[in-house]
Amino acid sequence: MNLKTEEFDMVIHEYIEFVNEQIGMYMDALAGYAGHCVRIERQVARILRASHKEGDVIVYASYVDPTRPDVIHNRIVRADDYIAANSKGGSNEQQHACAIIVFLYTYWEKETRPRLAKILNVDVGEIRSKVMGDLRLVRNAIIHTKRVFRQDDYKKLEILKDLFEPDKRIHLSYDSMHKIFGFVKNSLGGMLLTYYGGVENAPIDLAEIIDVAIPKRAL
Repeated sequence: MNLKTEEFDMVIHEYIEFVNEQIGMYMDALAGYAGHCVRIERQVARILRASHKEGDVIVYASYVDPTRPDVIHNRIVRADDYIAANSKGGSNEQQHACAIIVFLYTYWEKETRPRLAKILNVDVGEIRSKVMGDLRLVRNAIIHTKRVFRQDDYKKLEILKDLFEPDKRIHLSYDSMHKIFGFVKNSLGGMLLTYYGGVENAPIDLAEIIDVAIPKRAL
């Protein structure tokens, strides 16, 4: 394996690890939101049961500012709103999923793609990935159109079209996120096969690639 091949492997390897980190963070965050939801639901039920009446229950969230230890910052929110935000598919999950999409695309576009182009001594535009092109459109909708996927941009989607609807607000479900993670890894696997010149002779179809594992080399 020559130096150029090792560098190409390393860059792909680093992006795969980055994707895996996002998957782990996403799963941990969902578990955290679910825990908040269950805990507050139980407390609300206890309070209403003890008071024998219906009404709004308020959640107080606070933290200490280390630069001003005598001041405690509070966020006061209705329990129903707090539960809704932390529920499955709620606003916290959606914000987190959107942040991951933006992060995945930005790291690819600003770091990984230019490095691959430099290794191959080609213009960055020659490093192409259909799914990353789709993520660019999703990212633009998240940032520029308040998460509404405009019809003209929706029509440009090549891989992720089934996960969204035109002229509607983006909603990233658990299943949608894992499909996106899978498509990204599929693309990475395809790049490795293409680089090694093995696409035509590969024993599998690129569409069958759902994950990629590259063993770490001994230091």
